Amino acid sequence: MIQDNHSLQQDISFLRALAEAGQHTPLTFGPFLLAGGLIFGVASAVAWAASLHLLGLGQDAIIWIYGVAMAVHCACIFILARTTSFTGAASFMNQAMAQVWQSIGWCILTVFLAGLLIMWRCQTTLVWALFPSLILGLYGTGWLVAALISGQKWLQIVAASSFIGALLSAIFINSPYLFLLYGGLLVLLLAVPGGVLMRKHNATA
Repeated sequence: MIQDNHSLQQDISFLRALAEAGQHTPLTFGPFLLAGGLIFGVASAVAWAASLHLLGLGQDAIIWIYGVAMAVHCACIFILARTTSFTGAASFMNQAMAQVWQSIGWCILTVFLAGLLIMWRCQTTLVWALFPSLILGLYGTGWLVAALISGQKWLQIVAASSFIGALLSAIFINSPYLFLLYGGLLVLLLAVPGGVLMRKHNATA
């Protein structure tokens, strides 16, 4: 029992030290989230237009729209990672956050591919009904971890808003405005906070 308490105290001390360091170390993942929010926000607006047959495309085109958006986002990440110098990127906190967001990205890609397989096997598009809520929930998790590690309280509000946005997406599942809502939430809860982090980083660089 004493050993368990000692271990718990060490973990708490480690998290506290990490949070204190995070208050002085600029977060470097802002540009990546800004790009993702804008790219998928635009993709959602295009998907909304396609869902209302305003573009002369079939319903299956929505899947390809998001597939193209993923490819563009991957290209942006590749370019940003190799052409941009980030002050503090080598810090433990930023390395940890990079792993968190990369894991979320891999999870989203895996779920997207799994959705394609389920759609093919079951011949139904209903598998995508939960997708917006799932994505926003994952983003909320990422922001919550960022708030814990960095000690920046405003990120907790972004995380909570992401979770609320996930529930709103579920409520609007049968609405023709779902894609617009989802796209707006991506811009508001991914691109805007990413832009704020980028400005904070540039101000301290």
